[in-house]
Amino acid sequence: MRLDLVLPAHNEEQRIDRTLHAYRAALPPEGTRIWVALDGCVDGTAAIVRRHASDDSRIGWVEFPKLGKGGVLMESFRWCADGDADLIAFVDADGATPPAELMRLIRTVEAGADAAIASRRHPSSVSLGQRSLARRLTSAGFAFGVRRLFGVPFSDTQCGAKVMSAQLVRRVAPFLSSRDFLFDVDILHTARHLGFGVVEVPTVWIDQAGSRLNAGSDARRMLWSSLRLWMHHRVIPVEGQRTDVVRRRSPMCDRGVSGIDLREHTVADVAS
Repeated sequence: MRLDLVLPAHNEEQRIDRTLHAYRAALPPEGTRIWVALDGCVDGTAAIVRRHASDDSRIGWVEFPKLGKGGVLMESFRWCADGDADLIAFVDADGATPPAELMRLIRTVEAGADAAIASRRHPSSVSLGQRSLARRLTSAGFAFGVRRLFGVPFSDTQCGAKVMSAQLVRRVAPFLSSRDFLFDVDILHTARHLGFGVVEVPTVWIDQAGSRLNAGSDARRMLWSSLRLWMHHRVIPVEGQRTDVVRRRSPMCDRGVSGIDLREHTVADVAS
């Protein structure tokens, strides 16, 4: 199966280099593309990615204005789904998910699941590194609230490692509205309503230094974003089945994926 792996990155010059080295070494040389979704970077992240791309033809990037993690993932997923990928995945650029854990998710989807998501809260998971008490409480409260508001059974919607079939991505994309950290909840909620099977998989998670999360302000943002997404789905509920046909014709259909340069794109190229 052909895999497109997306790494959302906003000013990750301190961590993206080792992450790309790790994934380049672990992923198979054929049938894999690694896309770095540059989210309004103003540091040296893009230069590091370009250096890796010059050494490895599997690596490309798309430069976006600052859209937030959910925004660049949504746009990158749509771009990948218009290509020839069978599986579409993402991991955080900080390297918190070792490549072996991504491979575990891939095997789960290859075995028949429509999507596999890593869970740090699974009884068999291992978390390395120390998260502050405030972050742990915020995370636990958010997970509880999501289960109550959206009725999803998952213990950890926010873990930054997920693998999905391209069919799932194409089917759910028209329903998605969230461009912030509720993107994960949006896609999982929509996928379940359309009848796709999502499997939660235990993982090894290595908490990384340099987190930009602030427990107090982020808790308020999580609350309001959750309520906004809940209201959106109440007003415009997800309707249909997973088997409904998504008809599309993209510029790629005319040019052919092999007929365009996959190594470098800006948001203007994606829109064209």
